[in-house]
Amino acid sequence: MTTKFGIIGLGKISSRFAKVLNTASGMALSAVASRDPERTRQFAQQFGAAKAAQSYLDVINDPEVDIIYIGLTHNFHYELTKMCLEQHKAVLCEKPFVTNRHDAEELVELASANNTLLMEAMWTRCMPAFRTARAWVQEGRIGQPKLISAGFSYQGNYDPQNRLFNPELAGGSLFDVGIYPIDFATGILAELPVSMSGEAIIAPTGVDTAAAFSLKFASGALASLTSGFNVNALYANIYGTQGSIVLPNTSGPQWAELRDVDGETQERFEEPVADGFIYQILHVAELYQQGRIESDLIPWADTIASAGIFDDLLGQFGKKES
Repeated sequence: MTTKFGIIGLGKISSRFAKVLNTASGMALSAVASRDPERTRQFAQQFGAAKAAQSYLDVINDPEVDIIYIGLTHNFHYELTKMCLEQHKAVLCEKPFVTNRHDAEELVELASANNTLLMEAMWTRCMPAFRTARAWVQEGRIGQPKLISAGFSYQGNYDPQNRLFNPELAGGSLFDVGIYPIDFATGILAELPVSMSGEAIIAPTGVDTAAAFSLKFASGALASLTSGFNVNALYANIYGTQGSIVLPNTSGPQWAELRDVDGETQERFEEPVADGFIYQILHVAELYQQGRIESDLIPWADTIASAGIFDDLLGQFGKKES
């Protein structure tokens, strides 16, 4: 059975999503919409969408759309996700889902009440290498996990006009790339933190351009995490009492290595793929076809927890989400 997608917001991330969607068997792009009619027309033509919708509501109310992918900037996620859920329309919302715990809890409660599928597009959790690393941890292959060291930073120029540095568009490294190491830690440990602390470099616009933060877990594990726009730094390491696991990054790893306490590789998993978005597309489509409303890979509790981590860390950074 074909699963039919609609896309709201037609920026760079949505172009990537549509391109990968078109490579997946059993999927169709039924409708797309943006605030710019010409952009909508061009996008629909480029990616073969059946309909260039006149408005977001046209996509939401389209009976030919099963799942809506929301690819707008972070500050619009809450509003559009709520609109979809109120109409009982399944949602795959780009990460970060929302920027505070209150909004996350409200949307999850709405999805539950309306028996409607809701999933944060935390696509890395669907990657085979990530799932393999998590299985190794759960199987006790590295003993008790005690430390996760992970970060996602890239070097870019400061531009107050860019959305990344705009507080009104929920800019900042924590929202844009910090979600990856945060989700990596909670996903690998299958546990939510009991406390956290952090420091950040704040840009003149008021958003963080680099951050270092730590999470403490009830099991006794710690996570030391970083994000930023100031240097190129991608790493993901899991250390246990009997070994370690190394991945190349937290943002779509295609391999994972299991190492002993001396750092010698004991096992290597590798599964190259053109674009890891394919796995989240297949996963959310499977959930929809099975009539499920919550992902076992990206459960609502973890989505809410990530939003709560934003609340706590932003307060410590000396800035608040508007």
